[in-house]
This record gives sequence, structure tokens and C-alpha cells, in this order.
Amino acid sequence: MGVSSNFDFLASQDERLARLGALAERYFFDDAPSTLIKLRQLGEFIAKEVAARHGLLPSNAVTFDDALRALRVKSALPREIAELFFHLKRVGNAAVHENVGTTAEALSALKIARAAAIWFHQSYGGAPNLKPGPFVPPAAPIDATKALKAELEELRSQARASSDSEAKALLAYQEAEAARLKAISAAEAQQQDREFWEKYAAETEAGLRKTEAALRAAQATAEATPPLQLDLLALLANRQAEKVELDEATTRILIDDQLRAAGWIVDSSKLRYSAGTRPQPGQSIAISEWPTDSGPADYALFIEGRCVGVIEAKRGVKDVPGRLGQAKRYARDIKLTPDETSFGSPWLQGLDRFRVPFLFVTNGRPYVKQLATKSGIWFWDARPAGGEPRALSEWFSPRDLVERLDQVTNDLREIADRELGVTGLRPYQDEAIVAVEAAIAAGQQHILLAMATGTGKTRLAIALMYELLRRKRFRRILFLVDRNALGRQTLDAMSTTDTSGFLKFDQVFPVADLARKFPEATDRVQVATVRLWFGESSTTPMSRVRRPVLMTLSSSTRLTAAIRWTLSCAKTISGFVTSKIICRHTGGFSTISTPRESR
Repeated sequence: MGVSSNFDFLASQDERLARLGALAERYFFDDAPSTLIKLRQLGEFIAKEVAARHGLLPSNAVTFDDALRALRVKSALPREIAELFFHLKRVGNAAVHENVGTTAEALSALKIARAAAIWFHQSYGGAPNLKPGPFVPPAAPIDATKALKAELEELRSQARASSDSEAKALLAYQEAEAARLKAISAAEAQQQDREFWEKYAAETEAGLRKTEAALRAAQATAEATPPLQLDLLALLANRQAEKVELDEATTRILIDDQLRAAGWIVDSSKLRYSAGTRPQPGQSIAISEWPTDSGPADYALFIEGRCVGVIEAKRGVKDVPGRLGQAKRYARDIKLTPDETSFGSPWLQGLDRFRVPFLFVTNGRPYVKQLATKSGIWFWDARPAGGEPRALSEWFSPRDLVERLDQVTNDLREIADRELGVTGLRPYQDEAIVAVEAAIAAGQQHILLAMATGTGKTRLAIALMYELLRRKRFRRILFLVDRNALGRQTLDAMSTTDTSGFLKFDQVFPVADLARKFPEATDRVQVATVRLWFGESSTTPMSRVRRPVLMTLSSSTRLTAAIRWTLSCAKTISGFVTSKIICRHTGGFSTISTPRESR
């Protein structure tokens, strides 16, 4: 009895990893949780090996989480690959601790683990030109559902139709093994199969115990390697990640993970309209295959029983914003009862009447600024004055969308005619606030105010924040400074600035100060230093506060270098803000610059 699996290519790099993959495939037949456990092991060993190759594994005692965190902090693990590992960790943890896992989840995990293993072999196994054949599904499990059997048969048909010799050889092996087992008695076949795989599993576990020495050697080699060479290794890994291919069903699993992480109830394989799933009060749920007159929407988003968004999700999409036309058709033609329709619907845009306010398109790939139209999540607000489509680095949470529905967008003609809420401003400060609000209302997202020393940048910023918050143009504001002293100065100014209602600014709008690492949901302003904001990566304080919508950088000193650096971090910032306003010191006269940037 021999062994052949979808992970055989790993044997030339590390036979132990190939054995783990083979065991995971074997357990698929009658023990789905064990499949998930073995794939979690495989993912953990690969992640630790990658960490060691970059000199980021100080001890073999580090956990799977520790390895992933170290790689993420040092940007050594492409985000699309990290998502594969996080999925394997999540389903594997559930299998380990709760002994749960379906055959459908096991099949998806096998495909995801193989994609991660291919990336690893191409990037770190000396095989950058490896061209893996199609995934060949293992034998159908004893409790396979009709839908699972259909998916397995479709995958086998793809393998038969391919020109890949290894895929066809694996199919032939599976068929020969099935014929061999059929030729002997059922009891004898089960006994032989059990004895073989028990021995195979014991040998694999014994081999895995020897990985500690290999990881220590890889760590030592990386520590002696020039940093430039390690950077080139990370660059190769990122390029290989762009080539990772997943089928439509697997892509949906990863999109489910992303939506779930943002706070949505989601499971595209079970929570389908055709399966009887309907929105309920008290839920924030994503229901797949929701009917429209233009065909079923991939997902419909409901909050408290009312539809607030539709999602067009297709893995093969190369021009992501180009698919907004399909999302618009869904939003126009969606079938909703009066109780399922959002308040304020429909929204008019020219001749179109949109029954849903928020539209999304994604191909499941993480957002990359350099490849903005080919990656990420593209979003469009269908309400009047909702602005142009733009890319997001992550999904809005249900609370984000509720707050966005509460936002008010001003007509340009209303801005110049109203009285400002902060008293005692100078004429040029009034003009600056009006100019900034007009630019925001016109759709600009990057605005620079350059002002001379002593002209009142902090007071202007506070007055501007007051206007935007009280008009509900924005719901939350991040006020960035370059050092703690300026942060304290800003907080003092907020506590002494009078408003037209005879209250101080911080009495009207709650402010999270420098000492508060995790602001409350009710806070409307967060004061933080640039170092704290960007220096802690995944532990950034605001990572637990969803999307402040304005960025203000104020200083009484020259911050040209800091500003340039901040703007260069657009990929990071874009996950938190929709508009950036920077107040900058200049030695000359006060000027206002509002450059329009392409989206």
C-alpha cells in the first residue's frame, strides 16, 4: 500500500510536511475534525519555518499565534497568505477544543492548506517556477451530502480534463486503491487500512519531533544573513503570493472569515436565501444568494432586519471597481418586503432608484495600494452626495454602517451661509474652515493646511472638528500629534475652547486622551501620537475602534518629514480613515492647499 496526496511536492523540501498533508487527506474519509487538526499542524509548522527563515523565531516554544504575529509585525508574511493561515488556525482550534468540523469545512481547509503549501514551496523551497496541477479531491467521506458529492465530482472532472500528469497520476492511484480495497472483504480492508495509517501516523509524529533542530538551524542561518538578502526573500514571497489561485467556493470561505471578523453573522454555505435564511431583529447578518431581478446577489447585508448593503464577490475579477455596475443592478433590483427595506429608501441617482444604500465589490484579495483596482474591497455610497467609489482595506462593521447611515452630507451652498459653532475665530480661520468643508463636500479626501507660527493651527483644528461633528458629517476624529507635549497642549485647548452653546469643546464631544489606550465607543475624538499610532502595528490602540473618519496632524514645530512619512503610509491609514486633513507649520504666510488626489 503506497501513499500519494495533493501535498507530495513538499517531500523534496520536507517529507514531514508532505506526510502531514497525506494524513489530513486520509482522515477526510471518516474523521473531519482530525483532518482540520492535521492541517492546523501543517500551517503552524510552515509559519514557524517562515519565521525562522527571517530570523523571527527566538524560541521553538513560540505558539502559532506568536509566529504569525512576528511575521505580520515585520511585514514578512503577505496578507493574502496570512488569511489562509488564520483560517487553518481557527477551524483547527475548534476541532482540537470542541471536536467539531464538517466534511465541507475539511474539504475547504484541504484546498486552503494546499494553496499555502504551494506558496511556501515556491518561496522558500527553491521552486519559484513550480506549476501545481489542479486539486484532486480525496475519496468521498462515508457521510457525504449530495452537495459535497457534487463538488467532489466537479473537482475530479477538472483534474481529468487538465493536462497535468501529476494530477492524473493521483487520480489513477486513488482509483487503483479503491479497486484493491473492493477486491478483498470489508473487514480485512478496514484492518489493513487502519494498521497502515496508524503506523504512518506514528512515523510522522516521530519525525515532527525532530523539527526543533531544523528550526534552530534556520534561525541561526537567518541571523547571520545580511538584512538586504532577507528583504529580497520577503519580496519574492510577496510576488509568489500574487500568484495564489483559489476556486470560487474557497474564496467565499475566506470572504466569510473577513466579514465574520468585522462582526457579521455569516456562513455562505448555510445562511442562504434558498435554504430559508431570513433576517431577524437583533441580528447583523450576511445572507448569501439573496434574490434580485438581475440574478441572486452574492451577499445581502441586514441590520435589525433591514437591508443596508449588497456585495458582489467574484474571485476571478481583475478590475474590481469595474464590477460595481453589477452591484448597482443588485441594489436597484433587489427583492425586499417593506419590513426588510432601509428607512429612506429609495435613493435617487440620476434615473436610477437604489433600494439599498451601500454597495461593495471584492475578489477576496487583500488591498494593495499599488494594485488598487485589482485588489481589496471597493465601496460606493448610493445616497445623494455619497461620493465616488473608493477602495477599503477591510470590511465595515455593522456599527460602522449604522453610524454612516446617521451621517449628514451638506450641500455646498449651505456651508458658507451658516454661523460657526466655535467663537472668537479670526477671519482667515473662518475662511479656512469654509474652504475645507467645501473640499470635503466636493469629495476630496486629502487636504493640507499650511500656516505660519502663531496663526492658531490648534484652535482652527478644534473649530473644524466641532463643525464636522455637530453636522454629523463625520462620526469620529483622530487627532495626531508628533509628541506627548503637543498632545497635552491640544487636550488643554479642547477643555478651554468655548462654543456657541456656552460649553467647552470636550463637554460637547467626549475626548479620549493620550492615557486611554482603548477609547470608548462613545468617544468622538481620539488624541494620539504618531509613534503610538504606527509603532505598535497590530496592537495599535485604534485597531479596536472602528474607523475614525478624519485625520488631523497639528504641531507648532516643523513637521515636513513627519507629514511626508504619514502620507506615505496611505496603505495603513486607509484602513482607518476616509479623509485626511493635515495642519502644517510653515515659516511663511498662512496658505491653504487642498490637492485633489486620484482615487
